[in-house]
Amino acid sequence: MPNAKLTMRIPNRLPRWLDALWLALLAVYIVAGALIAPFHGDESTLVFMGRDYHYLFVQGDLSEVLYDKTKSRGRGEQRLRLENGTISKTIYGWLAWNLGYGLDDFNQPWNWGEDYESNLRSNRAPGERLLGLARLASALQLALAVLAFFKFVEITLNRPTAYLASALLALHPNVLINGRRAMMEGSHLLGLMLLLLASAWLLRERKWYAYPVLGAGMGLAVAAKHPNALIAALAFLVVLIATLRDARPREKRGVSGGKKWLSFLSMPIAAALVFIPLNPAWWSAPLELPALIIESRADLLRAQVGLFGGYNTFEDGIFGFFRFVFAAEHQYFEVARWAEFDAITEQISAYESSGMVGGLIGGTNLFGIVCLALAAFGALNLARNSNITSDNRILLLTWMGGAALVTLAVTPLPWARYYLPLAPALVILVSHSIFVLISAMRNRFNSRADGINILD
Repeated sequence: MPNAKLTMRIPNRLPRWLDALWLALLAVYIVAGALIAPFHGDESTLVFMGRDYHYLFVQGDLSEVLYDKTKSRGRGEQRLRLENGTISKTIYGWLAWNLGYGLDDFNQPWNWGEDYESNLRSNRAPGERLLGLARLASALQLALAVLAFFKFVEITLNRPTAYLASALLALHPNVLINGRRAMMEGSHLLGLMLLLLASAWLLRERKWYAYPVLGAGMGLAVAAKHPNALIAALAFLVVLIATLRDARPREKRGVSGGKKWLSFLSMPIAAALVFIPLNPAWWSAPLELPALIIESRADLLRAQVGLFGGYNTFEDGIFGFFRFVFAAEHQYFEVARWAEFDAITEQISAYESSGMVGGLIGGTNLFGIVCLALAAFGALNLARNSNITSDNRILLLTWMGGAALVTLAVTPLPWARYYLPLAPALVILVSHSIFVLISAMRNRFNSRADGINILD
């Protein structure tokens, strides 16, 4: 199909204040459902890790959070500290401090070997007020992620697609349930979208200061959740390609080739200057920890597969990818035993009847096939659409393709949460396809109308 000329201009004539109103409405919807989201055991563990805020800023005891080789085995606080991002945990600790919490007032991490009631009896659930505030903080970060997503789509594609894509992302049931919980997904998606937005802004502006801004975005994104390191590496590759192409004797815009390389080098420096301060555990062994964390994460995945069961074959992994990316199968919990807990069943029922669950779509193979077809068409159109700049096409396709391949290769579990970072990519492809198809039909209708002679 030839490239459709993007002629849907009506939304672009709307006043800019409507963007703010639209995003505010989406934000209200996201935040409004946070307090009634069904509970997840990881919320207890993340709130528990807010203790690091007390160690650092209340007690002033850096030794409690620094990496210590003698504590590297076992699943104690140090493992939890190293395996996870710090943004959410720091926010939860700050909230606890403002509520007057001391170290002894925190709950203990969730014990997945016990049932729901046993965990409650052994103080493994956060206090209701702290859990509510932590959820609101996570949901607010998700709302900001949608705002950054809107701007990213507007820069790389167009404003009408940004409206559709932001709605689909904000109403994605799995995005909502995980982003509203007091876990890391709100900050994870916010870091991801800020990183991509900074990348698109750099490619558009080509100013020297855009490089350290992108570097800072990389550091922040990885501090939010470590898997964002993959997206940071892909963005680094895209910017490197653009810098190589621009490093020519004659520059028409931006800075000269030599200065651009200096600006490029500021990017990893800025990333380190943001990431390292946000991860005090790294201060004692910054060169040793990356390999240790990768090994620790691999051990964690193997343990999860051993406890809960994973994919038995590569074909199972492909179908799992289809289920949770394209079909958007809803998942409130990963451990099958949770279906037996009456309290969780009641929370899910109340949540689904509240009208806050998100779009009433997804979860079926038919829906997945439609999304797969739209995504495939969107990717093919992106690759050859001259209405989109080559920089934006390379950024979009590198991010989407790289993230999809790595996720497919390294995800051993049928857990929707592990596929969540691909939701923005799918939403963009589907929204772009819908926009292009509607534009093509509009052009066809207009061309036919122009050919009608009323005197015939």
